[in-house]
Amino acid sequence: MPENRIFARNRAGKMAHLLQFHHPSTELIELAAMAGMDGVDLDGEHGHFTLSEIDAICRQANAYGMTVTARVPAIDPAVINGYLARGVQGIQGPHTETAEQAKILTEACLFLPEGTRSWGPARGNVYGHEGAIADLHGGNREFLADSNANMLVVAQVESRKGLENIDEILAVDGIDCITFGPNDMAASLGHPGEPRHPDVVEAHRHITERVRAHGKRLLSDRMTTVRATTIVLDALRTHLSEHGDDQAGEGAG
Repeated sequence: MPENRIFARNRAGKMAHLLQFHHPSTELIELAAMAGMDGVDLDGEHGHFTLSEIDAICRQANAYGMTVTARVPAIDPAVINGYLARGVQGIQGPHTETAEQAKILTEACLFLPEGTRSWGPARGNVYGHEGAIADLHGGNREFLADSNANMLVVAQVESRKGLENIDEILAVDGIDCITFGPNDMAASLGHPGEPRHPDVVEAHRHITERVRAHGKRLLSDRMTTVRATTIVLDALRTHLSEHGDDQAGEGAG
């Protein structure tokens, strides 16, 4: 598989920048490439993507030299494997609350010996073709090592239980980054609809402290995401605030 552009940017001392969207769109991929983005991020938890659509998205993004990451609907090896088999190179596991869940997440994302990821004849596995694998990676074992080295594994901690178990989650081998879920954390702490409540801010401060203590990263250390829906809504609201009361031209009516 291609080099993970997020890691490549980080090695150069730069943040990576991804466009996030919630529904399949080849047009958005093309626009992201034209703008110079490093990749696209699929919200599979709150959005809607079929495996065929993910396959097409990965194929087009990779053709532009971009990396595809995704938040999966659940920490389920079968679900995660469906994304990885298409060519996704970064998985965010939502609602990670325990070390056991974190271990399931990492093992599903990584091939042996680091994990237990399934290997079959899909696009994300170079279609299982030994000749193509040898040409691109030097052989099967090299392909497995390259895939693991280019896989971003992210645990999303967004509940009181996850907060309480953060040290155990961070101790799991293979977890590269931690990210937040402010709205769900707020609800879990008894403040629904208040993602900026002081208790949520303090929870995130504590998680960040523990991430640093374990020598790991926040996802925000590696990359930023820009939501396509936010871009469109902001642009439309700005347009209407500036021109919503414009008078019709002469003769209109």
